[in-house]
Amino acid sequence: MNISGKLTAISRFVTSDKILQITGLLLFLVLTTIRPAPAQQGRIYGRVFMTVSSESNRTFRGRIYRNRLASQKTGNEKSETKRTAFEDVIIAVYPLSFSAPPTPLTNARLIQRNAEFVPHVLPVTPGTEIQFINLDKFYHNVFSITPGASFNIGRRPTGTIITRKLDKPGEVKLFCEIHSQMNASVYILNTPFFTQANRNGVYLLDKLPAGKYRVEVSHPDSKTVIQEFELSADQSLELSFNLNQ
Repeated sequence: MNISGKLTAISRFVTSDKILQITGLLLFLVLTTIRPAPAQQGRIYGRVFMTVSSESNRTFRGRIYRNRLASQKTGNEKSETKRTAFEDVIIAVYPLSFSAPPTPLTNARLIQRNAEFVPHVLPVTPGTEIQFINLDKFYHNVFSITPGASFNIGRRPTGTIITRKLDKPGEVKLFCEIHSQMNASVYILNTPFFTQANRNGVYLLDKLPAGKYRVEVSHPDSKTVIQEFELSADQSLELSFNLNQ
């Protein structure tokens, strides 16, 4: 190969090498610049106001069954803090300006203990499989006559675990045919954004993308309160609700 040919080969090698370097650099720049920035998220917080009765009539018969268990206690059990009605309030937020399909939850459980459903109110998303667990030393049953979500698991002994999947959004009311005072509500929420108030009625719902929303505040014994709002990036918005209206 003459000198001219050698120079031409070297020139092609250098050109190809530079092209590879430039291509790699451009690819790196593209990958780093098109990576989506972390979503700027806001939150809502506030308090729920509602009238709470000191004693509910539906728990009277349940007290009879709880008294039956009193003689079987060893005295080493930890006392449980009684839930308040505020803790049964659900604050669900539905996006209006963007789509956010929810996914089924895992480890959703409703326990039957001391002739009560625990928790009394359970929020889930569509398609969630719920475990019904009898922890009492007597038979229980779980059934629902809610349209579109009716079922009956029959009478089950201690330790039995039955699973049911609920798909249709809305409130599903549950009962025990053996103990008529027992009832609970499962709320199937078609949104990934929801929470429950604490025992004093205070709530916080964070990690909300900026956008327009509809909030629904629900309790089994109250009419649902609905309100629309708009949330900007990194905004903390105070929203309080009165369920006595």
